[in-house]
Amino acid sequence: MPGRLGEWLEHSGVWVAVRVLWVSDPADEYFAAEGIGVPAGQRSLLVASELTNLAEDDFLAPPDLGLVLVDSGGDRHGRAVATLTAYPRYRNGPVGSGESVSGHTYFVLPHAATLRHVEWTAAGSDDEPVLTWLL
Repeated sequence: MPGRLGEWLEHSGVWVAVRVLWVSDPADEYFAAEGIGVPAGQRSLLVASELTNLAEDDFLAPPDLGLVLVDSGGDRHGRAVATLTAYPRYRNGPVGSGESVSGHTYFVLPHAATLRHVEWTAAGSDDEPVLTWLL
């Protein structure tokens, strides 16, 4: 069942809970403030999220590896490579048992794309169970 921004959703396949806190669309001003340009015809977006490892073993994948934005046409947009000082990415390294981490993920979408929802999978695969937050 899909959730709303701010709600925790649990992924029983890898025993984690994930929460998308907010989406800033567009986020071009945050990039401009740090001297990073956005390609013509595109806009940047910023997503804040948290992951809690509910398993006994470490969660080894980057917490936002499987975080994607889905537009009204059904196109899935993966994360962009960027770093903003004011909105740090997730830290590198495993997430220990019982540990919670938070971070920001950056995306670039065409200006014409209408954002529909946010999805998360454990390894970024469409074949896995998908957590969905409606916007």
